[in-house]
Amino acid sequence: MSIEPHVPPRPDSLHPPPPAPARPDTRAIGRPLATWSWLEAVGIYVVAFLVAGIATLPLIGLVDEDTDLATIVVTTIAALVIVGVLVAWLSIRHRGWPAVMGVPQRGAWRRAVGAGVLFGIGLYPVMVVVVGGLLVVVFEAISGQRVEAPEQVGQNLSAVGTAITIVYAIAIAPVGEELFFRGVLFRTLRDRHGFVVGAIGSGLGFGLIHFIPGPAVDAALLMIVMFFTGVALAFVYERRGTIVTPIAAHVTFNVIGIVLILGLR
Repeated sequence: MSIEPHVPPRPDSLHPPPPAPARPDTRAIGRPLATWSWLEAVGIYVVAFLVAGIATLPLIGLVDEDTDLATIVVTTIAALVIVGVLVAWLSIRHRGWPAVMGVPQRGAWRRAVGAGVLFGIGLYPVMVVVVGGLLVVVFEAISGQRVEAPEQVGQNLSAVGTAITIVYAIAIAPVGEELFFRGVLFRTLRDRHGFVVGAIGSGLGFGLIHFIPGPAVDAALLMIVMFFTGVALAFVYERRGTIVTPIAAHVTFNVIGIVLILGLR
């Protein structure tokens, strides 16, 4: 009986391991990956909400909380506190966050902003007229009652209240909401699970924060429209690769909305 000679294994360099299948977080995306998890992101957002609530308690005590002016003042200050908490968290725990979110280099800002403005101009009629209109038809057929989105701008605002509302709608809200929902939440979900999960996850959160108390169907109409708006903003962020573009699109979207709301009163 013959015994086959033992053949030593060849050097590892001659047996390269097969390439591992590509994961969503290892694609060539030209930027660093998010260093925070979605759970950490949601947790810090909850903390930011709590801090904002504590910070605005004295104001609620000083001003009649049933007035539209008090509502917009408290909302504005709370939004600023939330942004401050998010930036502080990112700066302390994740110092490379501007590169992760894709802050453009000098000279690229104009293209990023221009793309966002154009996208926002087209986004408003698609979401409000087409998506919103279709949802109204469906909801009215199901409920048998008139359906309309809740009013997002107070009816009895003074000149000061109107000015604060405009600043909040076109500067504070777009920056704060895009910083978290696209820059933080979408970014980490996208890097770990792909675009679809990132867009849907961040869109759901974006829709939920637009809840306004009132008839359930009306509230659902606004939140669903905002969900699709959030998905669209994630799409333009994905295409352009910079957080500046969805911020510019969001600003444009809100400018059109505030002009129409105030202009038609």
